[in-house]
Amino acid sequence: MNFTRFKNRIFILIFMAILVFPWIAGGTVHIFSKSTYEKLSVVETEKRKLSKIEWTNLLNTGESISNYVDDRIPFRYTFISWYNKLDGAIESKYQLVESAIGAKLYKPDEKPAAPKKEVADVKEEVVEEPVEEVSPYEQFFPLNVNNDVIIARDGWLFLYGENEIECYQGSNVLSQEEMQAWVDKINNLQSICDAKGKELYIYIAPNKSSVYYKYMPTVDIVNSWRRIQQLYEYVNTNCATPFIYPLEEELVATGRYQVYYKYDSHWNHTGALFGVNALYDKMGVPYQDPSVYIVGPTMAERYDLYSYMGVPDSAITYDDAEMLIDYKPDIVVDGLNIQAKINRTTSNGQIDKKLCFLGDSYREAMMPYIAKDFTHCSFIHRDYMNSAKDDIKNADIIVIEAVERFDYEALSSVQKVINTLSE
Repeated sequence: MNFTRFKNRIFILIFMAILVFPWIAGGTVHIFSKSTYEKLSVVETEKRKLSKIEWTNLLNTGESISNYVDDRIPFRYTFISWYNKLDGAIESKYQLVESAIGAKLYKPDEKPAAPKKEVADVKEEVVEEPVEEVSPYEQFFPLNVNNDVIIARDGWLFLYGENEIECYQGSNVLSQEEMQAWVDKINNLQSICDAKGKELYIYIAPNKSSVYYKYMPTVDIVNSWRRIQQLYEYVNTNCATPFIYPLEEELVATGRYQVYYKYDSHWNHTGALFGVNALYDKMGVPYQDPSVYIVGPTMAERYDLYSYMGVPDSAITYDDAEMLIDYKPDIVVDGLNIQAKINRTTSNGQIDKKLCFLGDSYREAMMPYIAKDFTHCSFIHRDYMNSAKDDIKNADIIVIEAVERFDYEALSSVQKVINTLSE
């Protein structure tokens, strides 16, 4: 046996051992201490149902099997936590070294001296050039990650995991083929909706880091034209279906109000209302400026990122605020429950249509507004779509929503709606 073959076999054995060890060790821990196993393996920060195998779609893709295995690998939370801590430590050291080397190597261009003008008995007036001030938000700020949470400028907190940092750095852009897959499925669903007389809207809510990027730490930007921006342009060029990504609306709104929570990854009630107006703009539904409904400031309600880091309530700084909004107080809504995974409402709103809204947790802050404008609404968390097929089939309007970092979930929801409407 030559050395190369022997070396390759050793590497294969090591690779197989790495793959098998978590399952053997995890099974052992699960037998003797189930609570310890769950503590080490469950990623609580994701706050979602574990992926299931889509048996009806196996011939098209095996992605559901891969997601099923990924979600259930023993010690998943421990591995993710170790990776993030190691990656964060390396990244912060890299940024420091990079800044130090850059300061040593960078030299400003020397401007050639201006020729002296010979003017007798005239003193030259020295004019000091204005010093260009650098915004504190443009200065170096190291990446500091604690349990998948970025501790950023001015105490702001951002998600690091769940695909957020990849979206921010532009390291997860889609290929031409992947974007075309979006177009093909959306066009397929649009043709079905057209045949059944339904309106269809695809809605991607911006990440907090996309809106409040000025608070983000200094990290390398792989691609400034990010994944969702490329997808937004491609879909709107190749599809008749409105594809909504209200980043511009939220950025403009930040000049007037705070639209995302400081210590949570979601938009607040003001940001959600600007987001609803962006949807209404595509629907052709009349709307007013959110300032019309603002009553005054109130304490913010969400501090979830503190919880992700394991900070006890007694140690939380409650200094975040948002605007209290009294939206169309004359309209009465029956059945509204933003915590419910399947929530059906009725109201005396002006739009007498059945709207089915399929989305994630970003839908919650939008629900009180939409429920007042449409007489019949079904708000469904995407993980519970199989239990709400009649809502989808009977809807006049279907809105499929996902936050930017989970945009691929919107594509999955498109396929599920295709399956439901094709039954």
